[in-house]
This record gives sequence, C-alpha cells and structure tokens, in this order.
Amino acid sequence: MDIQIVSKNKKDYLPLLLLGDEQESMIDRYLDRGELFVMHGQDRRPAAVAVVTREGAGLYELKNLAVATDLQRKGLGRSMVDYLCQHYRPVCHTLLVGTGETPSTLAFYRSCGFTYSHTVRDFFTRHYDHPIWEDGRLLTDMIYLQKALSPVILLAREHRTDDLTAALHGVWEAAVRATHHFLTEEDIRRLAPYAESALRSVGGLLVAYVQGEPVAFLGFQEQKIEMLFVRPDHSGQGWGSRLVRTAIGTHRATLVDVNEQNPAALAFYRRMGFEVFRRDEHDDQGNPFPILRMKLREEAHG
Repeated sequence: MDIQIVSKNKKDYLPLLLLGDEQESMIDRYLDRGELFVMHGQDRRPAAVAVVTREGAGLYELKNLAVATDLQRKGLGRSMVDYLCQHYRPVCHTLLVGTGETPSTLAFYRSCGFTYSHTVRDFFTRHYDHPIWEDGRLLTDMIYLQKALSPVILLAREHRTDDLTAALHGVWEAAVRATHHFLTEEDIRRLAPYAESALRSVGGLLVAYVQGEPVAFLGFQEQKIEMLFVRPDHSGQGWGSRLVRTAIGTHRATLVDVNEQNPAALAFYRRMGFEVFRRDEHDDQGNPFPILRMKLREEAHG
C-alpha cells in the first residue's frame, strides 16, 4: 500500500471521508487546515484516508480516519495509524483522536497505543444536525484518546507561539536562577529580553515534554548549541543529555559556549565529549562573564 499527502482537490476524496465523519459541514471545518493522507491499493484506487490537524506546539489531532467499505478489517486502518505516528514523531509529542463511545472503535485505538485523555460532553448532539448512530449506539459524548509520540521534538519558528515562548522563557528563568549563581537580579532582568528573542529566532529549537508540558529545551544554529536549559524540578533526569545527543547525532552539532563561572555546565559538556579550545574574557553581549569555547572531540561525533 502506498500513502501520499494530498494538498489539492481534497474534496475528491469526500466519499471516503464521509465514512469517517458523516456530516460534510463538519469535515469542512478541518479539511483545508489539515493534512490529508490517502492510501492507494494495488489497483491505485483510494483504499483509506486520514486527516491530521495541528492543534498547538507539538500537539496534533487525527480528525478523520476511514477505510473503504470493502477493504475494512484487513489491517489498513492500523497501517495508516502506524504511518501517521512515524510521520509526525519528529514534530509531535502527543497525537489526539476524538471518537464516539463505541466499544469497537475505542478498542481499535487502544490496540494502537492510545489511552484515555478527556471527554467533551454532548459533542455529537451539539454539532451535528442529525442523530449519529454507530454500531447500534446513539452517540452523544466525544471521547478523546491520546498517544505520546516523542518526548523531544523539533519546533520550527512558525510553530513557536506566544504561549510556548512564555513557557520556555519560564524554564530559562527558573534554570538560570538555579544554576547561574554568578548573575545578579539585575543581570537576569537585563538578559531576559535576549533569551526571549533567541527562543523566537534561533534556527533549531528542540523541546522536551513531560505530560504535554515543556521541561527543557536546546537551541542550535547550524552546528553550534546556543542554549540549553532544564527546569530545576526535572534536572538530573537525563533531559540535558538527551537533548545534546539529539543535537549531535541528528543535527550535527559540534560547538558550544559555556560560562566559565558555571562549572557544572563545563563538567556536563566534557562528559558529553566536548573540550575547551579558547577562552574569551567577555560574553557575546560584551558582559564581563568569561566564556569557554568548546568543540566536540573527533571520537565523540555521532
């Protein structure tokens, strides 16, 4: 089976989409803004479809999943879900799906690794213009299930919302207060705008999530790690190491700067395979904080 993303003439697949969501006006709410995946069989006719929307930073929702009537119960739905999980894993920490309270459908998603998230009461009675029946059951509530895809995701600049930036800035401030004891309160206030600007502009931003909340992040520009901060209540749990290994192994990072007055960070990067090759008396903003320039040892390259 071949799966492709379709970006044009999405309504050509309406007959299949209506198998997963029987009211066209509801499909219209998400079809244009979502990604449409189409699975073709050996005869090249559409065998299954799925629509996934982005609902927040690292949060995506499977809005529609349907298999052609004569091809159901052949594993195509599970194959589509597996494909979607692989496709979105680099950018998605949690995949949601909403469905009616139908035992067979709930059992299917649970067998795919989804667990209960929350319930939206009276969703079907409020949003559909006719009663919705499935497997002899009148649907009323929407049951949301969730599946964790990846605790570490790469966020593009266009996905760094104000809310996310504020949350990551909070991680930065808490981490700075816990580790950068050489900074005064005035220093932290003065550096805060630079940190916020960097969160928005740095080329690559890796974010670690725990139960949907960001707890650590690493910013990199080309081959240089520009920033790494872990929320104090999650320090010592391996998040820093995991982010650095991802930056090295996936994004080929080989350089990093460390404040000389932060010996714990210096020891950490040495453990990760970096070594000092230069010392500067001031940081890049001209502040009197000595900087140690480090590079990855050849044998430590991923």
